[in-house]
Amino acid sequence: MSRFVVVAPLRAGARAAAQALLAEGPPFDLGATPLERHDVFVTDREVVFLFEGPQAREAVQELAGDPGVWRAAARWRELLAGRPRIAGDVYAWERAAGE
Repeated sequence: MSRFVVVAPLRAGARAAAQALLAEGPPFDLGATPLERHDVFVTDREVVFLFEGPQAREAVQELAGDPGVWRAAARWRELLAGRPRIAGDVYAWERAAGE
C-alpha cells in the first residue's frame, strides 16, 4: 500500500468554488484504477488530494495522461495561487487488527 499526496495552494476566497468543483466528483472512474482510497481536504488556503493504493504514484501518473483530467485541471487554474506540490510520506500510524 502506498500513498500519494498533492497539495495545491488556493487563491484567497476560492474555497467555495473549489468545493463546488470537488462536489462534481473526480474526472475519472475511480473503480477503473488500482486505487483503494481517494480523499480530498480543503482549507481556506489549499486543497489536499490523497490517493492510496498499490503503486499510488504510478496510478496518478497514468491518470495524468487522460484528456478528461487535463480538462478538469484547466478548470482549477483560476482557483490556484501557485503550482501544486507533492507531499512526501514521512509518518503514518495504523491500529493493528484486533486491537
